[in-house]
Amino acid sequence: MARESILELRNVTKTFGDFVAVDCVDFELQAGEIHAILGENGAGKSTLMNLIYGLYQPSAGRIYVTDRENLRHRLQAKSPRDAITNGIGMVHQHFMLIENLTVAENVALALGQLRSNPAARASSNGDDKQGLGKFRFKKEAAIRITEELSERFGLTVDPTALVRTLSVGLKQRVEILKALAIDARILILDEPTAVLSPQEVEGFFTILRKLQADGRAIIFISHKMKEVLSISDRITVLRRGKKVYLGPTGELTARELAREMIGEEITAVEPSVSGTHLKNDPPDNILQLSNLRVLGSRNEIAVSDVSMETYRGEIVGIAGVDGNGQRELAEAIMGLRHSVSGTVSILGADPKGIKAVRQRGVGYIPEDRQTTGIIAAFSVTENLLLNVTHLDNITQWNILNQKLKRGTAEQLIADYDIRPPVADIPASSLSGGNQQKVVLAREISLQPDLLIAVNPTRGLDVNAARYVHEKLLAQRHEKKSVLLISTELDEVLLLSDRLYVMSRGKLIDATAQRNDIEALGLLMTGETHADLSDSL
Repeated sequence: MARESILELRNVTKTFGDFVAVDCVDFELQAGEIHAILGENGAGKSTLMNLIYGLYQPSAGRIYVTDRENLRHRLQAKSPRDAITNGIGMVHQHFMLIENLTVAENVALALGQLRSNPAARASSNGDDKQGLGKFRFKKEAAIRITEELSERFGLTVDPTALVRTLSVGLKQRVEILKALAIDARILILDEPTAVLSPQEVEGFFTILRKLQADGRAIIFISHKMKEVLSISDRITVLRRGKKVYLGPTGELTARELAREMIGEEITAVEPSVSGTHLKNDPPDNILQLSNLRVLGSRNEIAVSDVSMETYRGEIVGIAGVDGNGQRELAEAIMGLRHSVSGTVSILGADPKGIKAVRQRGVGYIPEDRQTTGIIAAFSVTENLLLNVTHLDNITQWNILNQKLKRGTAEQLIADYDIRPPVADIPASSLSGGNQQKVVLAREISLQPDLLIAVNPTRGLDVNAARYVHEKLLAQRHEKKSVLLISTELDEVLLLSDRLYVMSRGKLIDATAQRNDIEALGLLMTGETHADLSDSL
């Protein structure tokens, strides 16, 4: 039985100067379906979603939507507010929450945004009279609406809790509650499982199926092929701004979908036999942490008595759900955050501060490319060379050699397939995945003795992720040391010689559990050793 079309794009094009980001794309979303969109970084996925959500306007083509009154009309969204009025909600990869407000207050603000539109107020179902208006709201009304939505869709969360105290998984629920509060019939989910544990992913998919059963239509953007094949009804693939495939889920295998995305056959990364570093006699210690304790942003203990070592010729993996001390651990090693107690030793020395750590031959891929990985207003070239070693390489007599500067940047752009391949545009104009490539190019190209990589493939497509994995394995082959901290459990399992799980600030040796996904998931969500034993 054919479903009703709720959203339709006809020959939609979006250009930025001479660059065509979206090229004559047709797309249809049906009521009650989960429609996945796949594509490489720079393929046009984010641009397409921003066109639907009103952040961009099409250069050509038309968008049609069926609104809350079940009337089909042309969508001319000049802002997200217009999209919200037409029943379109978006859950961004980087959550758009106000951390110092409660769950209910964040939901109330979303409703306030809806009611700031006159057309939406006309169909607000009397909520203004019940305490939720354009400029003010009653606390009790916000809590009531949040509780009702939570119960209806199985999104259990305390409406009175401050958002900053919630886990990443619960924050995602709040984002979905905001979209449901405005009665979004169309939900755009951008990389929604990027920060979830295996157990949280299963719970999240249960929620999506409830929303689907309620008649909501969901656009699901992800780089995780297994999840796309598990949750979606149909799949659209974009390549370099064009739609190259549309079909029911299951028609193509994961490998065939990857081929559609890339345009050629892609081979999986095959890491060499792990444990080769143990043959070193004696092992060459690179990083040593002893009883390290580090405070978080609210003066809580974020890293609790962590001790570990890394050696040349190995990749040490740390798995875990975001927010369990991984960022604080990496920043303490890099000299960006002071430790309460304990020591950080790199190549036998105890460097203090970021400059001293860098001078010991340490590369760093931070977890948040947008705030600590790049300077958005700087050009791609300037961001590629924002490292004292790169600057030394292109400086002669304390003057930057402009020819060397441009040549180095262009070579890195080519080597790491940064798109568009234009050296002088601001980094802010790149997609998130290509911004990440800039960081990777800057740090890995220097061949550091120790590379600290925090979520190095977050937001990257399958081909770019494979390229990063190859670079990390090359570091190991060249007898470098890599500390890989990632929320992508599959990534850690694929690459690491030794495996840890970080939970609630503690580091747990989990190498023995690497073949037991359930056990690892329990460790990641904070189960004790006793709980784990009972569960096995």
